[in-house]
Amino acid sequence: MVTSMWFHSLLVLGLTFGILGAAQSKEDQKPCDAKATPEAKALLSYLQNQQGKAFVSGQTDHPDALWVKEKTGRLPAILGLDFMRATRRDGGETENTKVAIEWTKAGGIVTFQWHWVSPTGAPDRGKGFYSKDNPYDFSVALANTKSDEYAALLEDIDDVAEQIGVMAKSNVPIIFRPLHEAQGAWFWWGTKGPENCKKLYRLVFERLTEHHKLHNILWAWTAYPASQQKGDPAAWYPGDQFVDFVVSDYCEKKQDYLDLVELTNGKKLVALAETMNAPDPSKVLAETPWAYWVTWAKRDWNDRSEGDLIKAMAEKRTVSRDQVRLSVKE
Repeated sequence: MVTSMWFHSLLVLGLTFGILGAAQSKEDQKPCDAKATPEAKALLSYLQNQQGKAFVSGQTDHPDALWVKEKTGRLPAILGLDFMRATRRDGGETENTKVAIEWTKAGGIVTFQWHWVSPTGAPDRGKGFYSKDNPYDFSVALANTKSDEYAALLEDIDDVAEQIGVMAKSNVPIIFRPLHEAQGAWFWWGTKGPENCKKLYRLVFERLTEHHKLHNILWAWTAYPASQQKGDPAAWYPGDQFVDFVVSDYCEKKQDYLDLVELTNGKKLVALAETMNAPDPSKVLAETPWAYWVTWAKRDWNDRSEGDLIKAMAEKRTVSRDQVRLSVKE
């Protein structure tokens, strides 16, 4: 019995070490888009090389990134932005695109999420992405590619494509994570099960890369790890050929990290796309070496977020915007 337990412990330790080792050895990972721009390739390579060695910091929204500078003396390396108002029917906002170009030209990295207000909208347009405020059934649109509903989906994607195209012309690579938190089903794109969600994600991917020929994108899929019991993450995973990063929103324990690494058998970088608190520098590099992390530090709802941010940004191994170095090869 003791021998059996000893063997089991060694087996678990070996598997854990293997998963962590695989997650920290990504120099050979190539962008899922075979036609990725030199800038996108350079960004992926940079994050691969930093993983396990440094903390690549991030903050959502430009005013809040400036607040990070005010509180810590350093700008985050990554700026998180949103395409929520990029569609024409929601205003055709271009400000975030301008900010992204400026941020990148100053040496930083940008990532975009998309709180996609559904084509049918909602009484409150600001909540048009929440399933509880929106009866939208996108599976009907996907089932009939000749329908007006399907055309409306394409129109929205095309509007976002226009903004990404502006960034492409300025040689700006972006990390894009459409259909985030789908497993939770609080957004409309998660309400019709994993197969429909994956079909929609692949439509976004193919529309941007094949139809619009946009290749300045690294693709992130937001997964809930098995430890969170929100359905089998493997059932929701779009496939290695459509994903560069598997990212987590607020699930940042060691087991969460290991579950996400296991989801792709260590083939993809794992990052923390949204978090209330900056990770603890004393633990992250050794236990959960996220490729990067992005906080909501100014807006968050506990008394530790500011203190944790200050601690993380004071760590000498934390990468700020002025320290990012991308090596672009034509």
